[in-house]
Amino acid sequence: MNYSLACVAFASFAFAGCGSPTFADAPSQAGTLTVPSGRYPARTDLLAVKIPDGAPARWHTAQFPPLRSMRLLPNTPDADLAADLRKQLNKAILDPTIYEQDVWMPVQADRITRLLDAHFGTPAAPTVRVPAWEQVVATGVVRFDQSVSFGANLKDIRTKLGKAKLKDWEADWQAANEAKAELKLDDATLARGSVVYRRWCMQCHGPSGAGDPAYAVEAGPMPRDYRQGVFKYVTAFPSPTAPKKAGLGASGKARRSDLIQTVRVGIEGTIMPAFGSLSDTELEDVVSYVIHLSVRGETEFATLMRASRPGGDDPIYESGELDWLFLQLELAVLINWGVAEKSEIPVPQEKPMTEKERIESAVRGFRLYNAPEFGCGSCHANYGRAQQLKWDAWGTIVQPRNLTLGVYRGGRTGKDLYARIYGGIVPVAMPSFGQHVTTAPSGTPDKIWDIVHFLHALADPADRKRMQHRDPTVKFDP
Repeated sequence: MNYSLACVAFASFAFAGCGSPTFADAPSQAGTLTVPSGRYPARTDLLAVKIPDGAPARWHTAQFPPLRSMRLLPNTPDADLAADLRKQLNKAILDPTIYEQDVWMPVQADRITRLLDAHFGTPAAPTVRVPAWEQVVATGVVRFDQSVSFGANLKDIRTKLGKAKLKDWEADWQAANEAKAELKLDDATLARGSVVYRRWCMQCHGPSGAGDPAYAVEAGPMPRDYRQGVFKYVTAFPSPTAPKKAGLGASGKARRSDLIQTVRVGIEGTIMPAFGSLSDTELEDVVSYVIHLSVRGETEFATLMRASRPGGDDPIYESGELDWLFLQLELAVLINWGVAEKSEIPVPQEKPMTEKERIESAVRGFRLYNAPEFGCGSCHANYGRAQQLKWDAWGTIVQPRNLTLGVYRGGRTGKDLYARIYGGIVPVAMPSFGQHVTTAPSGTPDKIWDIVHFLHALADPADRKRMQHRDPTVKFDP
């Protein structure tokens, strides 16, 4: 087998033209079910590469999320919001359709699309393809010298690599394969999950998991966009010191149990319904497919961002360099999902309490809520009754929760609220407060449980009176 070096790279990514079929040609794994043909759409919409600066002046108009309005300028009812965001173009917002000579060109965008097809398949035949180890090494070689031809022999390739970090590459490759298996991203599961997704989810979340703007209601969130690999209501909290393989690293990633819970019970206060009629197998399958869309989307997002905005020491990402970048990022995204899956927030068991003890805990929580140590009121002003609109990681508008209503989109149980406070909510920049319990002296009250008890009491008029009877300094109005 004597391919040229360039052909080795293309073969390693299963491109047509080097004797290997593309995944677009792969048969469906969905048994006798008829599934549609076609590809996932290439990403040409605006990318929020970080939470935009400042704050939006008002809510967006229904069906016109801000980034869509920015693309439609001046033909949008929200020209003011779009104009504010346009000032942050190439800072917080990236337009992947704007090309720069010799840096970011249409041929690179096309190559990324073909890489995505080869590694993640189609809606009819979804896959998460981690190349064989020999192909990983071959792809790494191409970027060193694309003019040299040599046999695809691993020993020869290693000689060519010289001082390349083979051990690091192999460790990442192994970790990515382990994460793929743990997350149940095999072809058969994904094929079944894609059928469930098309039946119940696609009308709101779209074929690629982008979230359909038609469902962007005023004063409410869009259906979740999976493609940046972050979620709001999760029970994962990776170590802050863990290396960030790509983007935010494992921060903001959901665990499988988080996604299963969301699909099973829905998200209170949004248009996301509960799907309690789905069987356990259907839930598992569709969650695997959502993770597939997220891994695919984040790999695309990270590759577009890096290739179109190379840093000072970065090469121009084209040809073999682009293939290698894509592969590194795909492995990194899988690794990050695997890290998140193993990093469950340690929610301690809630201690049994008398009525008196519960109210005393709530009073302590009231003081902590209003103290600089937690500073909850800086975002939830007047307990969330004051409107303080903010941007989020998707470039959409959010309102910190009105805590007096007792409606919590990530769940209202004590365990749910504890996880939110401990781990924070990454896409809206709600900070983590876990350090307040991990560094607390032994035997002292758990401060997060105190705040949880306060939040539960805050939404109950009778409990508010009990708190004020216990401590007259407790106040609920400005």
